[in-house]
Amino acid sequence: MQNNLFLLCPTDNLEPVINAMYSYENYFYTSLGNTFSKDIKTVECLKTLIKTKNIGTIFFILSSKNKIILDALETQIFKNITGLEHLYKKIEEQKRYSKFWNNNQFENLLLSYYLNFKIKELSNDLSSMLLPSVTIKGKIYNEQEHKFYPIYSNLICQEKFHFN
Repeated sequence: MQNNLFLLCPTDNLEPVINAMYSYENYFYTSLGNTFSKDIKTVECLKTLIKTKNIGTIFFILSSKNKIILDALETQIFKNITGLEHLYKKIEEQKRYSKFWNNNQFENLLLSYYLNFKIKELSNDLSSMLLPSVTIKGKIYNEQEHKFYPIYSNLICQEKFHFN
């Protein structure tokens, strides 16, 4: 049996929802807006957890109503919290590139873009540690529907769009 590791934002409060929906043994790592540190110590701890707890799947999850992401799109009250600067900068960039999407599409695309970016980063870290058997996925939680949805493909969520 393979267990799950969920990388979450603590403002989403999804641990009870996940435990109710996923029957395997679940482990959680939380960081604001899923901005977890990629320092050597953190990555080594993740590697140890993956091996000792037989983690088969890692999920990056954000709620469609994530307070940090919504703040980055609107008022930016939390912008100066240590560790969030890079996230806010990325969201501001994507906001400029995505003016032609309607709000609902834009938010899901933005979350998908960001989670794909985080998946790519973690995949690179884990592949260098010889952990290729771990699957990394992203999901967006829709609170109104009480459902998890897969993120948009990385093919859709590119750094920039160029039209000729």
